[in-house]
Amino acid sequence: MTLDTPSFSPGLEGVAIAESAISLVEGQAGRLTYRGYSIEDLTHPGATFEEVVALLYDGELPSQARIDEIRQKMHDDRVLTPEQLDVARRVGAITHPMFALQSAVAALGPDDNDFERKVDSVQDRGLALVAKVGHLVGIIAQAVEGRDYDGPWVGESFAHMMLRMITGQEPSPEHERVMNALLILQADHSAGNASTFTARVVTSTKSEPEAVCAAGIGALSGPAHGGANEASLRLFQQIGDPKKAETEIQKLLDDKFKIPGFGHRVYHVKDPRSIVIQRLADEVIKPGTEVHDLYQIALTVEKVATDRLGDRGLYPNVDLFSGCVFAAIGIPTDFFTPIFAASRTLGWMVHTKEQWESGNRIFRPTQVYTGHQHREYIPLEQRS
Repeated sequence: MTLDTPSFSPGLEGVAIAESAISLVEGQAGRLTYRGYSIEDLTHPGATFEEVVALLYDGELPSQARIDEIRQKMHDDRVLTPEQLDVARRVGAITHPMFALQSAVAALGPDDNDFERKVDSVQDRGLALVAKVGHLVGIIAQAVEGRDYDGPWVGESFAHMMLRMITGQEPSPEHERVMNALLILQADHSAGNASTFTARVVTSTKSEPEAVCAAGIGALSGPAHGGANEASLRLFQQIGDPKKAETEIQKLLDDKFKIPGFGHRVYHVKDPRSIVIQRLADEVIKPGTEVHDLYQIALTVEKVATDRLGDRGLYPNVDLFSGCVFAAIGIPTDFFTPIFAASRTLGWMVHTKEQWESGNRIFRPTQVYTGHQHREYIPLEQRS
């Protein structure tokens, strides 16, 4: 290797892409913290998504007055124009909810494209997007099921609005509490995950926040990132019978099948979010239900796969059990990842703000070129 040949790290493994004070993933210890506070503490039974919105933006635990202020702002900012609502319903009826959401978010963009002169509004624009994306997910769910539009209710919390609009039922206090915890769990996961890195790259081009968010949704839609929770539940449904789970998983592992929801690029112990998800599952999944059977299959998957793969540092991640919890509170499978996107919009927007505050130098990594060198051009009439 010559001095002018860059080193190459597949997947940017071990390459720091930003300095960030928002969240910390400690893979060996199995810890996730937001602004220094553990994800276990932040998902306590009375926790709300609005509280974590304030924490991630402000950097400190908020007072009740600040939580109320954030809640009111999100309440006011989630309003959409008739045209934006119409776009969301139209695309929701013709494509996968994640593609519909990406299109609907892009349609929120302004009629100009010059965010640098408006960068002082980065926090307000970000908060508005967090509020609107949750609303859009609900609209798309209603369109998919052919229901009439039933928008946000006056005084309704973010979690209550999303759950009611998606399911078509007014949620119980227990389900709303679980929804808040799910939103909090997925709000951020450091600057290095694929969708947040994408958001920071797009921010570095001085793009409008709506373009940043739409790009993040595109990255999250892949099964190697946000879509694994859907794949996990479908695997459990395919197995069907908890009594068959151990045999089926052993066969899949023998065939080198990659179990969705198992293993993580950073965590080499059990994902701390998975531990919180299991606590929620134990609280909300009722014995004698189909979801309870699926959860029993998930637990068997954990045991068998851990026995087989644990010595390689592969353990359950957040996606192994989250689908069971989503299903238990009435969320259709195709909406697991859109809810993830609505939650992670908070992380993307806080990272957008931090990226601008860092100086916002455009990302321009290099490459290791492996193609031909300086070939002589051959005119068309001389080619064989």
